[in-house]
Amino acid sequence: MKPTTNSDFEKIFSNLAKMGNTIQSAKNTFELLRELNPETTDLQCDILVSEIHKIQYQSNTNSYFYFYFPIISHILYCKPQYEKELLKYLISPNFANGTSQVNEMILIIKEAIKFKLNENEFYLTRESQFWVEDELYKLEKEIQREIDICQKELDE
Repeated sequence: MKPTTNSDFEKIFSNLAKMGNTIQSAKNTFELLRELNPETTDLQCDILVSEIHKIQYQSNTNSYFYFYFPIISHILYCKPQYEKELLKYLISPNFANGTSQVNEMILIIKEAIKFKLNENEFYLTRESQFWVEDELYKLEKEIQREIDICQKELDE
């Protein structure tokens, strides 16, 4: 797989970069994401995850999902061990839209990639696309955990 180029990266994360003009955590996320690779230290990744949590993107569930999808999938490609901290950004908005079965959740996420890439070829990095196609389905237990957390929060 050919890695995403710098110019493609700029196009893919242009909305995050624009948001960084007014929200410091978005700017920090963009810069840390640019440097992310499988050799990135845990400390750098912890800072990246912390910055993502600080963004607190406010919108409807679909916009929320589509905003975080390229970011989260790119990180999980490079650093799959961060799924516990990040997978919720992909699961919770789809749960809020009525998806509560693991297989259905995976299908919706895979369909989202097709929809968005048809709309904009620079929606996801090549790494993100690989992660969705080749790694997401391996996370059934983790996706169920996130669905259970969402259900528990709804019941409270």
